[in-house]
Amino acid sequence: MLPIIRIALIDDHGVVRAGYRRLLENEPGYQVIIDAGSAREALPLIKRMQPDVVILDLSLPGEDGLAVLRQLRAQSPRIAVVVSTMHDSLGFAMQSIQAGACGYVTKSSDPQVLVTAVRAATARTLALSPDVAAKMINLTRSAAFERTFGLTGRELDIFRLVAGGRTANQIGRALNISVKTVKNCRSIVRQKLGVSNDVELLQIAMGCGVGTSPLETASD
Repeated sequence: MLPIIRIALIDDHGVVRAGYRRLLENEPGYQVIIDAGSAREALPLIKRMQPDVVILDLSLPGEDGLAVLRQLRAQSPRIAVVVSTMHDSLGFAMQSIQAGACGYVTKSSDPQVLVTAVRAATARTLALSPDVAAKMINLTRSAAFERTFGLTGRELDIFRLVAGGRTANQIGRALNISVKTVKNCRSIVRQKLGVSNDVELLQIAMGCGVGTSPLETASD
């Protein structure tokens, strides 16, 4: 039996929250315990009830979504945060990951993308919707990045796919290698870069001087 994943929803649109609740609670092991239209309403509940995952809309009226994200991470660092947003800008995605989000899913994505992102977040595995993932992969394709770290060609391929939010199974299929090989290679990449999880891997990619900063891309 799968462990229960306890979820908090923060979105100012009641219809969106109702849809998310139906979507998530149809999934075995998912339980929505907080349903809030604002951060002001949600934060005290989250502090008291300690859900496993928070699904956060960045565009909350009268509130700075990134500031709310940082406050959540400071208040309850154990809780994973998945951003759900209409913005497919790489700049917003990068700023969200830098602020501590484990996932970034656009609202135009297939609903199953959010379901998968919630599960991934509990393992601190990076989850990105496909539109954002494609932009993130392109970010790591640069000679400047390859010169920065001593990764082999295979390690770079796996790093780029991890940075694009791909799971071990998806990477194995893409590269025609076993999942065990993917996991072993990913572990080596983490060791070489001195990080412990996929979110930190992406932070390395964003901070290595690849040529684009979050602020420069925020209006993309």
